[in-house]
Amino acid sequence: MSTEIPVPPPTLALDPEPALRDNPGSERYELWSGDELIGLEGYRHRDDGALVLLHTIATDAYERKGFARLLVRSVLDEVAAQGLTIVPVCTYVRSFLERFPQYQVLVADDTRE
Repeated sequence: MSTEIPVPPPTLALDPEPALRDNPGSERYELWSGDELIGLEGYRHRDDGALVLLHTIATDAYERKGFARLLVRSVLDEVAAQGLTIVPVCTYVRSFLERFPQYQVLVADDTRE
């Protein structure tokens, strides 16, 4: 197993703390603080159950403050808890996996480089 590199928290504290919600009707995970949308991770399911991560978006007010990183970490932790694998199409997710190699075990075998 690779060395675990801590994922830094966002640079801005929110109250309430951000919470991840799955919105399967829209095929996306959403990060919320109370009733304010912070960001989203679009996905689709492959036939074999792998989750294809398509795009990561932080809303304008939360860009460049570490919330995209929090969103991706939260999604990957949820994927791991469900015993799923991912296909990282999103360039942000790919760069996240390079920075935090402990999450590379979640990449579906047929998509590893």
